[in-house]
Amino acid sequence: MTDLKTAPSRRVKVWDLPTRLFHWLLVIGIFAMWFTADVLDRLSLHMAIGYALIGLIVFRLIWGFIGSDTARFRHFIRGPGHIISYLRKSDDSVALGHNPLGALSVVTLLLVIMVQLGTGLFANDQIYSEGPFSDYVSERTQDLLTYIHEVNFYILLGLIGLHLAAIAFYQFKKHEPLVRAMITGQRELKSGERVQNPNVRFAGLIAFVIALLLAVGAWPVGWGCISLMQVKPAMRPTLVS
Repeated sequence: MTDLKTAPSRRVKVWDLPTRLFHWLLVIGIFAMWFTADVLDRLSLHMAIGYALIGLIVFRLIWGFIGSDTARFRHFIRGPGHIISYLRKSDDSVALGHNPLGALSVVTLLLVIMVQLGTGLFANDQIYSEGPFSDYVSERTQDLLTYIHEVNFYILLGLIGLHLAAIAFYQFKKHEPLVRAMITGQRELKSGERVQNPNVRFAGLIAFVIALLLAVGAWPVGWGCISLMQVKPAMRPTLVS
């Protein structure tokens, strides 16, 4: 990473392709999980998409250590002091990638999504469906994790709302098109902005392939368990004539 410097107005590379693909696939996946469960009532499809999201999260965790600079956790995860300094505007450098508040949002969203996916593996509504590992815990634990799974979804919705509000604020108030940057991977710097140039690279084909294979490795576990997650015929409610 290079030293701070004053940059003329120009475009710089901020996000690598794997990070951008992860972001948009995660957006699609979360929407698809809600749609398949609450609109289509297709729980088997809902669970299959959940497995795909687990693979995505595994990939992101790995990419957070071997990916490009702006994708690595050490690049944007900072202590409370950095957040306070950012809020006080005592640090006048421009954060390429996630600023301290954005980093806090990203970490919180990832943790909440992980809780949602993890509790779903043990959830059991006692009527139609159950997670693949629900039999390994007590009924009381199943009920607790099912409750957390349901409540946590609303927490996730709230965080998504805050995330979208922040994007709108930066778009219309600060004139920083964050969505475009996540699509193109580039950000336009204003004249005179002090920046810390990241090394935004592909992180090497080998590193990408390793991360991808490890993430895809989560799929056989999920697909192997999917039969356990089907609706049990004996548990279906019947109509009394």
